[in-house]
Amino acid sequence: MEAIEKRAALYYDHAVGFARALKKPPFPPETVHWLRTHLRRLQAYAELMQRPQAVSSLTKGVTWLSRLRTLNVFHRYLRRRRRDAEDVRRVAWALRAEEAKVVHAGHVEAIRTLLEKTSLARMRRPDDVLAMRLESLGREHADRLNAALGGLSAEAKRKELHRLRLLVKSLRYQEEIILETPWGSRPSVAALKRLQRTLGDYCDRDQFRRLARKMKLACRGEMQKEYRRYRKLVRAAVRKPGLLEACATGPR
Repeated sequence: MEAIEKRAALYYDHAVGFARALKKPPFPPETVHWLRTHLRRLQAYAELMQRPQAVSSLTKGVTWLSRLRTLNVFHRYLRRRRRDAEDVRRVAWALRAEEAKVVHAGHVEAIRTLLEKTSLARMRRPDDVLAMRLESLGREHADRLNAALGGLSAEAKRKELHRLRLLVKSLRYQEEIILETPWGSRPSVAALKRLQRTLGDYCDRDQFRRLARKMKLACRGEMQKEYRRYRKLVRAAVRKPGLLEACATGPR
């Protein structure tokens, strides 16, 4: 199980490094993104090891930076698309205000403290226990994904798709952790990554149209149209024949 521990240690080191890099605003968007990503990966490791308390703590760390990440992505999107200059400025102001809130609330320091208290050694399971867990993991993941896909409405709703995205992200990160073991599957990881990207693109557009409407931006009509376009794409993707088989985990 050495490969699993090496990967988890790498995630931990990256998370600590990115947390330390967030010194004062303005925060580099890439640093915020990668800190959240590696906290998510550590969360997936805790889920793999069946450590619910650690999962809960790491989830909080991700949530503290969620709005900041959304504003970063929206601001970058507007700039790349060369949208209305006033819209770009207003989103930039909202971004700076959110950074100030994160600092005032002490979230960055709290994440650093969280990581200091996170012990991979305490989360680790004995090799024989972990082996039994990995033997059943493929079936567990298949059952969870099958239930999630089967539980979608005929016209999948926003909250359903958001929950599916979180599940797919968790499954993908767990599968990446075990990739170098006999239970790993690169095709499964690739399929989960594609599905996560499709769901993520949709969820981003949902956030964009909500922000545009709340802030009364000039682009709000366009954001609504784009949201509908991505909703159509994601609804087709989650009904695609063979999706569950493509995402099936375990050695091939």
